[in-house]
Amino acid sequence: MPRIILHMDMDSFYASVEENRNPEIRGKAIVTCMFSGRSKDSGAVSAANYKARELGIHSGMPIRIAKGLAKGKDVVFLPSDREYYWEVSSRIMEILRKESDSFEQVSVDEAYLDVSKRSRGSWENALKLAESLKNAIHEKEHLTCSIGIGPNKLVAKMASKAQKPDGLTLVKDSEVKGFFEKLPVSKLFGIGPKTLQELESLGIKTAKELAGYDLETLEERFGTKRGKILQDTARGIDDSPVEEREAQQISKMATLKKDSNSSKDIFGKIQELAQDIDSELKENSLTYRTISIMTIDRHLQMQTRSHTTIESSSLSKNLDIAKELLEDFLEQNPDRMLRRIGIRVSGLSRKGETKQRILGEFKKP
Repeated sequence: MPRIILHMDMDSFYASVEENRNPEIRGKAIVTCMFSGRSKDSGAVSAANYKARELGIHSGMPIRIAKGLAKGKDVVFLPSDREYYWEVSSRIMEILRKESDSFEQVSVDEAYLDVSKRSRGSWENALKLAESLKNAIHEKEHLTCSIGIGPNKLVAKMASKAQKPDGLTLVKDSEVKGFFEKLPVSKLFGIGPKTLQELESLGIKTAKELAGYDLETLEERFGTKRGKILQDTARGIDDSPVEEREAQQISKMATLKKDSNSSKDIFGKIQELAQDIDSELKENSLTYRTISIMTIDRHLQMQTRSHTTIESSSLSKNLDIAKELLEDFLEQNPDRMLRRIGIRVSGLSRKGETKQRILGEFKKP
């Protein structure tokens, strides 16, 4: 039975989520930003949709420069609401997780699925499954994604980038060589500017050239391990498994029925969220050390308050701490009306393994 892996990559995730939340900006160039607070335009771009990218705006770019490129054009700049993006992401990931043999989320908008058994080793079945997943995400979240299908994680990831947005690309094991030979080395996963410069100095510009290059020379230039990895990448070789990563925190967010600064109303929502977190703690036999509350006001500004306590497996029993954090925040910000509220537990451990913390953690962009 062949190994069949899917790689799912959401399309312009942050911007698309904001379009759903604010229909009036749909179709415009959208840029989400992480503002540093030092000045009006200090900070960096966290994401840009395709229309914004056409203007030269990209993630990591200083906001000041992005606004310069957008001057005179219809571009929407928004603060990044990362907790909300992760809330939407969790629902999408649950759709995927249920349809996989094994599952690995690698970021807020990206995941691998091993569907070898579920598809019965059939590429045709895998293609139908991918189409079904794309439809489910679109129907439930009104978002599009691109999916790549291949015999390993590397091939699946490269395939998902072949047609974006809303793409679906299948690269069978017999097609890997032909698929990779067409790629420039700059498009290969894991090759950054410095490595690209080194490869070009050797006269290597395509994946085909890298795949056939003398391995001993590559190992001399890049080191034994790195040289072999580079050539394997150009050949589409990857044996890494699809495996679940465990998070170091559990958080829940919710939107209030109406903007409020009432401790009673807001704390009522925190109590509801705490019950959901307790269910996850119990299901996974976890304890925690730190409690945090997250507040998002009507201007989408987020603030966090945290407190580290003794190790516990129940959040509901420690809600007096969350209440104190909330009341402290409201006392210091009496005029701030909250739109969304969240609660988080972190510093997780397995029960009976109090000295060893969970090491896996999703990388949040």
